[in-house]
Amino acid sequence: MTAMLGLIAGVLTSSYNSDLAANKFFLEKQVATADSVAIEFSRYVENWSRLIRLRKEFDAKNKEPSAEEKEYFKKTVSERAIARVKLFASLDSAYLYYGKDTSNLVIKFRDWDSKQSDLTIEKLPDINEWRRWQIDILRQLHKEIRK
Repeated sequence: MTAMLGLIAGVLTSSYNSDLAANKFFLEKQVATADSVAIEFSRYVENWSRLIRLRKEFDAKNKEPSAEEKEYFKKTVSERAIARVKLFASLDSAYLYYGKDTSNLVIKFRDWDSKQSDLTIEKLPDINEWRRWQIDILRQLHKEIRK
């Protein structure tokens, strides 16, 4: 009888420890994903901000931008594209480790963002729109981590 109780206790303890390890692993993945999204979102928004500012500065000038200015603009466009790819890869990880509400918010942002790529500078929203999305997504990630 004692052996049987010991075996049951051992199995239950092992199962509990296994669940605890799985939950810890899952939480660590959520935190790592949230950190990655936060970093990549900041880079993406900063590149958008720089790009919008540069375009407005060029448009305000009465002369053609210099070769250096054009090169810097091209570099900023490239950096924005790279930041977008990295951000979207991080957001893809959110589908694995976060729930439906977070996934739906990410989908809405991606749809919204893809529409902005086709707009001219005059029609682009203020950079604060990207920042709002950033804050909303980061808050949603935080909310799920805290559950």
